[in-house]
Amino acid sequence: MDISILIVDDDKLVVEKLVEGVNWKQLGIRTVLTACNIRQAKEILEEVAVDILLSDIEMPQGSGLELLEWVRDKEIPVECIFLSSYAYFAYAQKAINLKSREYMLKPVSNRELEEALGSLVEVLRQKGESGGEGEERKNSFWERYLLQENGTRSRTLLEKACKEGICSPDGKYGLQLIKILPDSDTRKKKDLVLYDFIIQNITAEFMEERHQRLKAVLRESDYEWVLVAEESGEQEQMKKDSFHLKECLEKALHMRVCIYMGVMVSIDYLEQSRRNLEQMEQEAVPGNNGMLFEEEWDKKDIVYVSPPWEIWEKEMSASGMIEDTQEKILLFLEELWNGNQVTISVLEQFRREMMQMVYRYLNKQDVLITRIFDGREFDEHYEKAVATLPDMESFIRYIFEKLAGYQHQDNRQESVVEQIKTYINEHLKEDLSRKTLAGSVYLSEDYVSKIFMNVTGISIPSYVASCRMQKAQEYLKYSNFTVSRVALEVGYSNFSYFSKTFRDYTGCTPNEYRNRVKKYQINLGFQIQRGETLGIL
Repeated sequence: MDISILIVDDDKLVVEKLVEGVNWKQLGIRTVLTACNIRQAKEILEEVAVDILLSDIEMPQGSGLELLEWVRDKEIPVECIFLSSYAYFAYAQKAINLKSREYMLKPVSNRELEEALGSLVEVLRQKGESGGEGEERKNSFWERYLLQENGTRSRTLLEKACKEGICSPDGKYGLQLIKILPDSDTRKKKDLVLYDFIIQNITAEFMEERHQRLKAVLRESDYEWVLVAEESGEQEQMKKDSFHLKECLEKALHMRVCIYMGVMVSIDYLEQSRRNLEQMEQEAVPGNNGMLFEEEWDKKDIVYVSPPWEIWEKEMSASGMIEDTQEKILLFLEELWNGNQVTISVLEQFRREMMQMVYRYLNKQDVLITRIFDGREFDEHYEKAVATLPDMESFIRYIFEKLAGYQHQDNRQESVVEQIKTYINEHLKEDLSRKTLAGSVYLSEDYVSKIFMNVTGISIPSYVASCRMQKAQEYLKYSNFTVSRVALEVGYSNFSYFSKTFRDYTGCTPNEYRNRVKKYQINLGFQIQRGETLGIL
């Protein structure tokens, strides 16, 4: 394989040094051409087949970057190595974007340059053996035609491709938009190169096995690819094959895949089909099988009708039947789907209104939403909800399972608190520490303290003190127990502490309280007597 190189540099001494100093024959480069400015370089590139472009960047009549941009626009198949005296990030970035193989800083030793050229020569030889250059040119056309160009430039590009035999003006072509749906953990660990490798290879192998003419697989974004196929069978069979392709990809990627399949059209209408698939991806909602077909897609405007959220909320608040409300919501969604009334915007509105209902319901229960839903878990379900119909159904079940779980937990907590209250009132004379009370219901101290506060709004020590003070008041009113005896009966071994606590609770000492009660009772008895005398009672 004869390989040629074009050296472009405005410094003639640099050019001469490169021509004389590099062992071109050993590298396998048979033809060495030179130019001292971009104008000369363009003339040579238009007349002679050049394999490698070795160019300076900074030149008076135009930069090497501008030259390579012109080369790419002309679709001249040439590999490029840039030489520069400046380590500018912007230069390097532009060079990478223009698919330059190397960006080397001057001065460059002959050994360094020969190593870079040797690697590039090997790449060119491999391309020649495998026909890779032709494949690369074909992929470049489809990428530019479907993903980049439009208008007049697109038309010119298409005409050129038809002349070169890359596509046929009489052929029929179909597009498939392949979209993978990773979860949040997968997104964090994303290996986009691996995904692209899997998609490319499995698709190519799958299509070859079924004798389908695959033209290109183009990566549009991190998680989306465009498949181009030439008509090679019945549309119905191709639809079935696409479904099986989806299954193969899901198995290999270990994640869900959706495929939006276009109709077979002439090359002139392929751009429109591409736009239709884009619109489908933005508006249409994949069903349970993860497939959508352009020919079945109804582009009509959907008038969204809200479900009876207020009625469902009232029913849920009145009966507490969380599961019943869930089933009603799922049934309503199913009816929308069966009536072809579901789009992504509809699901977004549906999701928003449902969460508003949940917020109102919890607010009436005096419950903060953060007590029920874990932030990270909720966000993941919320984000995925509008991707597919199963995702929305999964989101609904997640929300209502959390509500039902909290309701069950809440009921259980109330039962535990009632048990604790009963134990306290029956054992006022005894030790009522957190440990004792937790042991009485076979739960941990921290958990008992937490649920008691959640249900009653006060701490266990405060509740115990309140019960003891109320019982002490009863003893002082209706018994002849001494104050010290009362203190012991309600669990206080320290008389002084009991008196202080009683005073804080009632505003007077135990003796003062007893005296006030007796005085009140005497006065009340006197009033009753007078009432009897007067015939009032």
